[in-house]
Amino acid sequence: MATVASPYGLKVVNTVGNRPFTGGSIREIKLSTNNAAGIFNGDLVVLSAAGNPSAVAASPTAGTTAGIVGVCVGVRFVDPVLKQVQFSQFVPANAITNGYTDVWVRVIDDPDVVIQVQGSAAFGTLTNGAAGAIGKNAALGNFGGSTTTGNATTNLVVGTNGASLASTATLAVRIVGVVPETANDAFPEILVKLNVGVHSYGFATGV
Repeated sequence: MATVASPYGLKVVNTVGNRPFTGGSIREIKLSTNNAAGIFNGDLVVLSAAGNPSAVAASPTAGTTAGIVGVCVGVRFVDPVLKQVQFSQFVPANAITNGYTDVWVRVIDDPDVVIQVQGSAAFGTLTNGAAGAIGKNAALGNFGGSTTTGNATTNLVVGTNGASLASTATLAVRIVGVVPETANDAFPEILVKLNVGVHSYGFATGV
């Protein structure tokens, strides 16, 4: 039971239509200029106009945010001390300045993946509880990551008694399910999909 908030970012678990997911095809995107913040496993990744990846720092707004290409599942780089290729959960902030070279962010870029994320609060008195959350839209929150675990700390903004869940079209994700055994937890595990107009592949405007 999730009685303590312990968000781990976004975890790809399936695809819409419940199609089998075996890890998917991973796209590697080169980090060629310095990153102001770390990029962690479970971060939502966005491209700059120059094609440089970074972790999303605020909940995307459907139809206005170009460049979101998927979920980070780790990085590879040449370590500045060992001078060897390393695979890691994250790359720290200011990596290029600090001597990291040949840095690549590894991303699952399928726009139809189903993502598991921890909710920020219990569903409480939300009508029909967990069942009442399915089909609603929500924002993401708690951006950042842990250099201890290498995981992002992103969660899903539930609000008190589900008050932050809504039909608002511009919210980042659509709730498609709740992990059953966590439905009544203080911090339920929620299954979501990026909303139409959030992922770059479904958004006509380029970066």
